[in-house]
Amino acid sequence: MPQRTVVVVGGGLAGLMTSMKLAESGVKVQLFSLVPVKRSHSVCAQGGINGAVNLRGEGDSPYLHFEDTITGGDFLNHQPPVMRMAERAPAIIYLLDRMGVPFNRTSEGLLSFRRFGGTLKHRTAYAGATTGQQLLYALDEQVRRYESSNLVQKFEGWTFLGLIKDEKGRARGIVAQDLRTMKIETFPADAVCIASGGNGVVFGKTTNSIINTGEPVSIAYQEGAVYGNPEMVQIHPTAIPGEDKCRLMSESVRGEGGRVWVPRDPMDARTPSDIPEADRWYVCEELDPVYGNLQIGRA
Repeated sequence: MPQRTVVVVGGGLAGLMTSMKLAESGVKVQLFSLVPVKRSHSVCAQGGINGAVNLRGEGDSPYLHFEDTITGGDFLNHQPPVMRMAERAPAIIYLLDRMGVPFNRTSEGLLSFRRFGGTLKHRTAYAGATTGQQLLYALDEQVRRYESSNLVQKFEGWTFLGLIKDEKGRARGIVAQDLRTMKIETFPADAVCIASGGNGVVFGKTTNSIINTGEPVSIAYQEGAVYGNPEMVQIHPTAIPGEDKCRLMSESVRGEGGRVWVPRDPMDARTPSDIPEADRWYVCEELDPVYGNLQIGRA
């Protein structure tokens, strides 16, 4: 049987994990990324990755992880894949640990977990404030192993222009452009995987990188692909506004005890440091005493 080839569009965590798993199966991968893979937006993720490992003995379980996720999504989630994600999350964390991700440890040498938005248990594994960067670098090292054996070929600095389709409308490759030479080429393949990230830049102010336009998904949609729930964009609850974009403030700020408040009087013009405790409204704690400042998806 001839060796199969798959084109992966996107060089972040999703694209690298997809490429690694395909290469493990002996499939040849052509990986396309608008920027060097280590500059993908995944590098900006700070806080951690969730999995019900239950090292603290809190009675955590994949089902509770599933329940928190469904509740946080206002019960709009498609539940079977959410359950599979929750069931597989602990094994993925241990896999990343074996790959060399420098997760924080307890004094006993065990993985350290903290609480994050929308969780009732300590189930977030983290690597300081650079979890995304550490995950991205570890996965890239794994992919580079397959590059050396010619199973993976990277095309960094290329932009996705469109799909090549057969007579039945199935994706059989892509058209892409090298942004350094502006040369346009076609890349035939047996299948195409779009793993290009979100479209947060459609908002005026966002914590996303300027490359997060959603363009590859939009192109695929316009060429007949099914695009599900594009309106489901997570609004990060804590950010520092800037002139050009918003700077991400990790959820760990709240996980480690940060409290969200606003002035009780909407017209209060005093600076935050001048507003006494009696005039502060701890909105999350009052509206949702169970989750408190870690509430997400609730009003």
